[in-house]
Amino acid sequence: MIRATLHEQEIRRAIGAPGDGDRVVDGVATLDTVEDCCLFFVNYKVVPAAVRGSLATRRGCIAIAPKGFTLDSDCVVIESSDPRAAISRVLGFIRAERRQPPLVTARVIAPSAVISPLAVIEGDVEIGDDVLIEPFCMIGPDVRIGRGSIIRSGVRLHPRVTIGEESVIHANSVLGHDGYGFVRDEKGNKTRMPHLGGVIIGAHVAIGPLASVAAGTIVPTIVEDYAKLGDYVCVGHNVRIEKNASLTAHIILAGHSVIATEAWVGVNASIGEGRRVGAHALVGMDVSVQSDLPDHAIARAPRPDVKPRPDDDDLMGIGFAGRS
Repeated sequence: MIRATLHEQEIRRAIGAPGDGDRVVDGVATLDTVEDCCLFFVNYKVVPAAVRGSLATRRGCIAIAPKGFTLDSDCVVIESSDPRAAISRVLGFIRAERRQPPLVTARVIAPSAVISPLAVIEGDVEIGDDVLIEPFCMIGPDVRIGRGSIIRSGVRLHPRVTIGEESVIHANSVLGHDGYGFVRDEKGNKTRMPHLGGVIIGAHVAIGPLASVAAGTIVPTIVEDYAKLGDYVCVGHNVRIEKNASLTAHIILAGHSVIATEAWVGVNASIGEGRRVGAHALVGMDVSVQSDLPDHAIARAPRPDVKPRPDDDDLMGIGFAGRS
């Protein structure tokens, strides 16, 4: 949940929704985060019964929902033709008005931390004992790095990134940037959705060179303890990588996907948006996961079609004969 005190009239002004009301909420939450006194949005055309039942138990909330949506609770419903675009405007308001409390409230750098003079440490950060930060890194503001962690050359840690103890972020990786999430404005053009959820990296995590871990939108993107990510791994917003999971190299995890405990994902694999790879599952090289994999499953890509070139094939040609 994003902690940010919001008045109903501020929300209505941000999204262009007329109406009276003076409800105040404590922040913005997702549908699967059971919180009272929060703002959330409903983007379903037909709301599942389980979701509607969960929403009915909440108190003191405001819901941005499609036109005609009703809710059997005391929650205030603000109708919108595009609830996702509306919540994006509210997140933009929170960012512009600096309503979100900082993750770090004072600059604290342990005396035993080793920081290259060629690194840039901006604003309030917490850097623990025996941390090593190599040249050309850009850290902060609002970043926390735990004891004994190593930040290799060229790493960029954006605001609201937390790294646990004894983790290693290898060269030129980027953590905590706005993910690939866009909405349409009033003219139909794509505009970026603010990502305020940040990133939480656990303890004893390894992230390879040139990896990227996008910030979550409303909840953080999470990499749990002892997870290992190889080179060029792209982690989308709101992804959760659970304890001891292994991601080899050149892997794409689309937004909201989950890699469960002890799962292993092979080279060049891709995991679709919102898909879950079960605990102890094995995903082979080049697999595209488009549906959830149960625990202990094995997914392999089709084998290539291999056959000899014909005798009359022009061996001086380039590529396949007859290509356009």
